Amino acid sequence: MSRPFSDAERVLLQRLASAAPDAGLLLAQVALAEHDGWWFEGSQSFDIATPDHAPEYFAGRLLSDGRQIGPGCSVRVDGAKPDSDANYIGEIFLWLRDGRLTAMEYYWVTDEMPDSLPRLDQLVD
Repeated sequence: MSRPFSDAERVLLQRLASAAPDAGLLLAQVALAEHDGWWFEGSQSFDIATPDHAPEYFAGRLLSDGRQIGPGCSVRVDGAKPDSDANYIGEIFLWLRDGRLTAMEYYWVTDEMPDSLPRLDQLVD
């Protein structure tokens, strides 16, 4: 069952969407969408329910079944460049299908799975 985004989720989604070409379309989807469930217990990745009346967004390469990888960025311990093994946590990005947001994926390369969403100051384009 879907629910409204938490403040932290919404701010993160808005940050990711704002980096996209034609960002206004994705930002409009974020405003209409809801959190539709965690991928698994403890995961910070989640599905997104976007209503059919939201404006469609298409940019970049389409994958099979109308899927598209949306905007994303690297996650660093302190948000600094350049990367180092000690500073790099993983990546965070949006998934779309048929022009609609469907998920936010946060994958990690650290030994322990992150127990919270990244802070905005940890994101590096």
